[in-house]
Amino acid sequence: MFRANDSLNRSIFSEKINLMKAIFNISVFYLCLIISITFVSCAKEENKSDKPDTIGLLGLPDEKETSISSEGNNPGGVLPPIPPVVGQSAPPGQPLNAPILNQPQSKVENAPVSEDPSGFHGNILIDHISFQLPVHNQTTITAYIGKRNMKLEQDGTVVNATNFKTLTPLNPNGGAFWFNFKFPSDQKQKLILVARNEFGASSKEIDFSHNRNCIGAPLVPITIGDCDQHCFEITNIAGNLEFRSKLKHGEITYIEFDFTGPSPKTGGHLLVPNFFSYLWDDPAFPPLQPGITSVVTGLNQEGKDSVCVLLQSNINMEDGNGNFNTEFFHSLIRLE
Repeated sequence: MFRANDSLNRSIFSEKINLMKAIFNISVFYLCLIISITFVSCAKEENKSDKPDTIGLLGLPDEKETSISSEGNNPGGVLPPIPPVVGQSAPPGQPLNAPILNQPQSKVENAPVSEDPSGFHGNILIDHISFQLPVHNQTTITAYIGKRNMKLEQDGTVVNATNFKTLTPLNPNGGAFWFNFKFPSDQKQKLILVARNEFGASSKEIDFSHNRNCIGAPLVPITIGDCDQHCFEITNIAGNLEFRSKLKHGEITYIEFDFTGPSPKTGGHLLVPNFFSYLWDDPAFPPLQPGITSVVTGLNQEGKDSVCVLLQSNINMEDGNGNFNTEFFHSLIRLE
């Protein structure tokens, strides 16, 4: 009887040992499996991060096409001077020509609503970029965007740019690459396109703008209103715009005549504010006699960068008979 119990206890103990071994082996297996999966995932992520974030010939990432961009590094201000972007030497068997650019095509339109829900920006696309002679695939093509004071210096440095992008396309002679830029609407802009390799460089410039707030407004130089009563005259004098608000009046004893030009988008001043003020306070002399009174002004620097301006004249006056009158005359005009 005791021997039977002892044999049974040994059998139960042996089964427990075998079960614990099985559990241990299964635990080790799953631990190794988890470690292996984690290692593979990390390796894949590392491979993904090694690939350049570029746009290839068909708009897909391409290992051999490189891209440089200032986007994300400049919240809207002017970048420091940008030195020439120089690529590597020509690979064996490729063309040994300087990159002489043909005139590219450009298209300006509203920025996508998803990127610009407030409607403050435009978008420019530059494509159909080609060369007079074939060039090798280490040739760099750089597009710079900025205001009209952006300039390409003799040494290849670009100053006053607000953004730039560089491509080194795998097939520069196919024309299947392009540049996109978002920029503020209602501002005068410039784009400079530069192609460069060890055999030379060439460039093209495009002046452009995107009109949002002055659609349908008349283009300067122009006269607006009736100059026998009250009008605006905008003239181009040696390349500078002169803005004149003219009022024809009878005898007056008092006048406050303000002339301003705010932005239709922001309300900020685009003209240098000017005014004329008169008060007859000496009976020994006659009041201001019938005639034409004018207030003249010009664009400030922000106005010179703008596409349109809202002209406003505000007049308070009293005539020789004691009649008080108020006039407010305004008109939207387009500068280009």
